[in-house]
Amino acid sequence: MPCGKPGDYKYGEHTADVLIQAYGCTLEEAFKNAALALADLTYYSSRVEPKESREVAVEYEDLEGLLFRWIDELLYLFDAEKFALSRRIEVKLEKGNGYAIRALLYGEKYDINKHGFTGLIVKAMTYHMMEIKKVEDYWLVQYVVDI
Repeated sequence: MPCGKPGDYKYGEHTADVLIQAYGCTLEEAFKNAALALADLTYYSSRVEPKESREVAVEYEDLEGLLFRWIDELLYLFDAEKFALSRRIEVKLEKGNGYAIRALLYGEKYDINKHGFTGLIVKAMTYHMMEIKKVEDYWLVQYVVDI
């Protein structure tokens, strides 16, 4: 028996990505802010206390690959260890034959009641629309994550 329904189903527009633009007076500060932006997509880093620390070291031949590995490592720490980043992050960027980040991250085990939940879960880092450049007197680090 016919009714007024428009069809059996319909596809709607939905974005499964988030574009992040992080800034810094130095490239190190921009990478730090890229990490904080990632954290704040899922929980409120301002509520995280720096009770524990993790050392992170990533290397790559170019800055784009370094950014990918940096964000990917942070995703791993949250997914595997439920390590929530506080706003205290010490980043040192080194340039040799390629690039390296040596970082000391402070935070604690994620607690939804304390740190909150924004409603977004980041699944993966991508190379889509990635950009790292000096703009006048500051650095821009841009990347897209899959949610």
